[in-house]
Amino acid sequence: MGATRFSMEADRPGRFRFRTDEKEMERRWKATREAMKRQEIDCLVLWGDNQIFGGVQKYLTDLQVPVYPHGFLFSQEGISIVGHGDWGGAACGDYLCCRDVIDNISVPFLPSIHYTDRYPAEEFCKIIRRHGWKRVGFVAMNILPAGVYKYMTESLTGVSFVDATDMMDQIKAVKSPYELEQCEKAVRLHEDILAAVPSILRVGRTEREVSLALRHLADDMYCSDFMVLTGAHPVTPGGNLYLYQNNTIQRGDYVYILVELAAPGGLWAELGRTYSMGEPSQAMEKAWKDAVKLENDLAAMCVPGAKPGDIFLAGNRWLNEHGYAQEGHFYAHGQGYDIVDRPVFCEEETMTLKENMYFSMHPRCKNKDAAAICVDNFVVTKEGGRRLSHIPQELICIDY
Repeated sequence: MGATRFSMEADRPGRFRFRTDEKEMERRWKATREAMKRQEIDCLVLWGDNQIFGGVQKYLTDLQVPVYPHGFLFSQEGISIVGHGDWGGAACGDYLCCRDVIDNISVPFLPSIHYTDRYPAEEFCKIIRRHGWKRVGFVAMNILPAGVYKYMTESLTGVSFVDATDMMDQIKAVKSPYELEQCEKAVRLHEDILAAVPSILRVGRTEREVSLALRHLADDMYCSDFMVLTGAHPVTPGGNLYLYQNNTIQRGDYVYILVELAAPGGLWAELGRTYSMGEPSQAMEKAWKDAVKLENDLAAMCVPGAKPGDIFLAGNRWLNEHGYAQEGHFYAHGQGYDIVDRPVFCEEETMTLKENMYFSMHPRCKNKDAAAICVDNFVVTKEGGRRLSHIPQELICIDY
């Protein structure tokens, strides 16, 4: 094999600091393989090309993919990697964090180059034929490239295909003791970032300047990915994405800041608070107190056996009764290696809550006079949702 730019052999283990514990990986593999046996699935097809969505491949491989795409087959035998790289080379192994690998293949596939659409699928088909697998499960169909799906389903005769996404969602949603420990660490990191806000947030700065400063801190703290939403408004603040933060903060504004970080190792959390650039109005103080009350009351309903859809409807009833706009999206959702994961607190969700599920809660109290959102992470317990963040749920006044 010739020299390649993307090579596990050329990587040095010391370059990657945040491997998942070996026993934890073995626990995930065991749970997944047992579920595959029950559903008579020979291999799972996984895909990753970013660190915000597609976390199931990280869950099973411990590989944090770069922006260049990587595909995987997960089976009883091990993990097959097909990633972007040279013909005849090896896929980037993220500095040897990936384990249990039986195939490590690179092909010059790029999603922008249509004639390469079949390249990873061809390699998948070769591996499936070699092992004689007859039942293939696709995971996260909205993430898998259509070209890969089309080629595989048209080329593999005598093979049946199933959607195994819900099977994996059920496994991932309940966190192990190791994962809960990592989630706690992720929340602590968010608290450290948000603690810097009073020293950064100033009248005359743009939302973007505040966001950049917080993003820089996150980068310094080894976060693998991050989103910082900021939004300043004299009445109803809301979070804006990075490209829409060219707004100068004025005295009298309220500034909503939401920090969403994938901590070292890749687990997501989020933490959000509202800041008052001067003394807050009575309407804002009331909206904030109501938002905190609603968040905590809804979290208290999060016990094993509860239905996220019922909790969602209860929140909307409360908002309507108290003169606030109802939520048309969702105001709570699971997290893990995806920034938003199941269970999602909406009417369509079919999961019921189980002990040690990990989720973010962020209901909004908005009317014509004010808007307030308090964002925290919780864990489902028999006593209700346990808040992981320790910082006060307070409207913070910055008047200097």
